[in-house]
Amino acid sequence: MELRHIKGYLFDIDGVLLLGKEAIPGAKELLDALRSRGKHVLFVSNTSSRSRLQCIEQFTRAGIQIADEELFLASEETSHYIARLKPKARAYVLGSKGLYAELEKEGIAILPSENVDPQAVDFVVVGRDRTLTYDKLTTAFQAITHGAKFVAVNNDPTVPGRNGLEPGAGAIVAALSAMLGRGPDINMGKPATLLLEMAAQHRSLKPHECAMVGDTIDVDIVAGNRAGMTTILVLSGNASREDLNSQAAQGDGRPDIVVPSVRDLLDMIA
Repeated sequence: MELRHIKGYLFDIDGVLLLGKEAIPGAKELLDALRSRGKHVLFVSNTSSRSRLQCIEQFTRAGIQIADEELFLASEETSHYIARLKPKARAYVLGSKGLYAELEKEGIAILPSENVDPQAVDFVVVGRDRTLTYDKLTTAFQAITHGAKFVAVNNDPTVPGRNGLEPGAGAIVAALSAMLGRGPDINMGKPATLLLEMAAQHRSLKPHECAMVGDTIDVDIVAGNRAGMTTILVLSGNASREDLNSQAAQGDGRPDIVVPSVRDLLDMIA
C-alpha cells in the first residue's frame, strides 16, 4: 500500500517504539527519517501509569528525543476532561502515581484509598493499578452505585511487560463493568477516537492524511480505522500473526498494513 499521501504518523508507544526501558530496533531511525522528510510525528498512548514527564524521560533513556507537544496521553487528557466537567472534583482513583500526578496537576482532589465515604466521590477514575485490592475495588463499585461517574482512562486488557503480557487497565474496567452491568460513563483512551482526533487537529491534519501505527488490533487498529486513518499493525508487542485470523481482526480491526516491526517501515515511507 502506498504511503505517499501520509503527512502525519501517530504512534502508540509500548510495544511499538519502546519495550520496557529499551527502544525497539529501528525506532529511532524511523522517527529520524520521517522528520527529515517533513512528516509530522506524534505519540498517542493509552498509558495510565505514567505522567508526561515520565514518558519523555523514558524515551530519553532509550536514546530517542521527542518534543513535549508531540505527546498525547490518555492519563493527561482524562485529567483535562474531568477538570472541565467539574473544577476541583473529588476522585477515587484506581491507578498509579503517574495518574495521580496528572489529576492533581488539574486541581482534582485525590481521595485516600481507604475509609472513603462512597457518597463523597464525584469520579471513579480507573487506570492500571499494580496495588489493586478487593477493598479498593469494593469502594470504587460502591462509589459508582452512589452516583460517581465511572471513567476509564483506557480499556487495554493487557500491556506488554518485561516477561510477557501483563494485566492492563481494561482488566479492572471489565471487573467493575461486570459488577455494574454496564460500561464506563467516559472512555478516554483508544479504541475511542478522541486522542487520535486531538493529535491530528494539533497539526491541522485531516484523518485521511494520517497513519496510526500500533501493536494492538482491538485498540490501536480499531481506533485508527474508526477515525478514518490508514492503519499499520506491528507485531513487536501485543499482536501476533495468528491474531490476524481472529474475529477482532475483521471489520474495524482489519489493518491496512502489517509489518514485523517499525524497522520494516523504513523502506515503505515516502
